[in-house]
Amino acid sequence: MRTPTCTFPIAALALFLPLSGPAAAQEDSDWPCIQRLVPRISPAQVWGGPAPNPEEWQGDAEISRLASQIAARRLSVGEAEELIDAFATAQDRSKRDDRLTALFGRTLEIINADRASIIAGIKRFTERQRQMAERIRENRVALDETEADEREDLSETLQWDIRIFNEREQALNYLCEQPVLLEQRAFSLGSTITSRLGESD
Repeated sequence: MRTPTCTFPIAALALFLPLSGPAAAQEDSDWPCIQRLVPRISPAQVWGGPAPNPEEWQGDAEISRLASQIAARRLSVGEAEELIDAFATAQDRSKRDDRLTALFGRTLEIINADRASIIAGIKRFTERQRQMAERIRENRVALDETEADEREDLSETLQWDIRIFNEREQALNYLCEQPVLLEQRAFSLGSTITSRLGESD
């Protein structure tokens, strides 16, 4: 008697089939998320002030320290806004806009570096899933061609691989949300800093 072959979510597996034809030239085959891939957030996307100049924050320990605090995902946006307000209030009026612009520039630089790391991790995750999907396909073919009395070990390996694949797929939605959440954070912080530009004492 033939051992029943293992079931597998065909729709999920299809995500890892190689692209071909015109679509391949338009899509990033290493990007599995529904959300559009935005490799880098430009200042114009999230900022209404003047163009930030990296020279304005290089070597500025106060701005670097505050930017690291408000860019960190563990800090709520509300808490970050309070820190921005305190920073703006403490600045000399003649230098406030320049200092706020530098703060935004450094903050966006940190957020972009964080997003780049996450995006690279998602692509590595996708490649591992693609490799596992290929191994599952190969093992399913091998299982169908193996004699019944020799199928137990291969069937167990296949079931284990499918389980791991599916568990990782469930984590993909969370991973895909992270770059978008950082983009939203950059927009919120950019809006807050922009609102303090041009204020009088």
